[in-house]
Amino acid sequence: MTLKKSASLALMALAVSFFIGCSSKEDRDKYDQWYGSGSKAREEAALVKLQSDRKVAAEQATAAAAEKAAAPAAAPAAPGDTSAAAAPAAPKRKPVPADVSALLNKHACFACHQAYDKVIGPAYSEVAKKKYTPDQIVELVHNPKPEHWPGYPPMAPLPHVPKADIVVIANWINSL
Repeated sequence: MTLKKSASLALMALAVSFFIGCSSKEDRDKYDQWYGSGSKAREEAALVKLQSDRKVAAEQATAAAAEKAAAPAAAPAAPGDTSAAAAPAAPKRKPVPADVSALLNKHACFACHQAYDKVIGPAYSEVAKKKYTPDQIVELVHNPKPEHWPGYPPMAPLPHVPKADIVVIANWINSL
């Protein structure tokens, strides 16, 4: 009798675990969009955009070179003046303030993001170019939108990060 009860309980537990383990088609489709068959389409779309951006940049460089060649030669610079010969300076990289750095470390943001370099997620300087408001950044941290950043893995939602901390970080991002 005990064996019969144990077997039926084990069978019921197995059936329940099967139903719990099976996710809905909607969940599977969402997963496939980012990791399964849909990821290939997303990567291809990002590649097409990247190639388009490169083509536009090349056309702009060609147009700038043609414009420079068409412009009359400037008056010769004084022998000691090197400013005319100097190449344009690269954008200045601001250091991360101590209070912001502490928050980025506390919430493990530096694991995926850096101020000026791509790691797993986009660099904060790239995020700044999107001109998100602090409230939009709070919403994106709590409920990420992977479609905003094709070519990057989706960010995990971080609802435990306090809004006040995100606002401090967002204001710094927007200062870049």
